[in-house]
Amino acid sequence: MVPGRNACYPGWTQEYAGYLMAETYGGASNKDFICVDGEVEMTNCNSALGEGGANLYHVENACDSLKCPPYISGCELTCAVCSHRR
Repeated sequence: MVPGRNACYPGWTQEYAGYLMAETYGGASNKDFICVDGEVEMTNCNSALGEGGANLYHVENACDSLKCPPYISGCELTCAVCSHRR
């Protein structure tokens, strides 16, 4: 997974591109970041709410953590999932 990019480096195959997301909203803590496919399909399944599921939130840039420009403060970070064969 390549955070902060929407394309893979040369020589790599892009599996999908999407948005960097994490379970916790705000605050400093250890987080697991995942790349969620930008073409994700949502379901209307309200019965699972409040039953141990996790809420995912977009990861937004802050200019004190990533250089601005090229990144823009407050904007969601993209990501790409790439594979490489030897």
